[in-house]
Amino acid sequence: MSIFRMFKRLLVLIVFSAVPLISSSEPAKYSVTDRSWSPYWIVEPGEVRGILNDIMIELDQRLDISIIANSQLSVRRTQYRFKGGEIQIECCVSEAWRDSPEQAAVSLWTDAVMTVDEVLIFPPEQSFEFNELEDLKGKLISTVMGYGYEGSELFERSDSINNISQIRKVALARCEAGIIDRVELAYTLKHSKVLKEKNVKFEIGPVINRSALKMRIHRSRPELLAPINVVINDMKQDGTIQEIIDRYIE
Repeated sequence: MSIFRMFKRLLVLIVFSAVPLISSSEPAKYSVTDRSWSPYWIVEPGEVRGILNDIMIELDQRLDISIIANSQLSVRRTQYRFKGGEIQIECCVSEAWRDSPEQAAVSLWTDAVMTVDEVLIFPPEQSFEFNELEDLKGKLISTVMGYGYEGSELFERSDSINNISQIRKVALARCEAGIIDRVELAYTLKHSKVLKEKNVKFEIGPVINRSALKMRIHRSRPELLAPINVVINDMKQDGTIQEIIDRYIE
């Protein structure tokens, strides 16, 4: 074999081996909607903060690959752009929330970033025994407008515009119980002047549902999965994720 042909083959090998490195170094965009989910995403004009926002900032600092927040979009447009691959990361959702065929077809899932609990809250001295979702059958349950709830086909929803309104409704016994995320509850009690001024009283009951929140990666960027998993697990092991959560609720 001539030296020229050997050099040519070597050059081809170098070029092809370099392609994944170039691809994996490309920045990735993660979704930010224009809707708050406090304290996970706190969206205000010109500012985004919250637990998941802080996790994404920490992730960017630890990864070799740059990740960039996408401009604020509606939930529907965010999902449309993820489906098309214009957004490559979504933090952080349950697989059950993105189980439509068109979304599942483009989704890769990381390890769990955190586990979130929904708990029942009751009017004072009016709690009832809860062991399974069937125990809510036929009951009037305080919920938040636009939120999905496990077992909602069993009970009658009484929608409120936000967590503050929902908690007040339960405290006033205008429903038999309410369902609320434990972290949302702690954040609301810490920051709501209305609830403090009204000295709202209620009882916190058992966990009704538990969900693992994961990062969703678009199938066009499979090289993101392994390094993101490494960082997620490092952040759980060194206490960073818990520290971020505590920052908002303690």
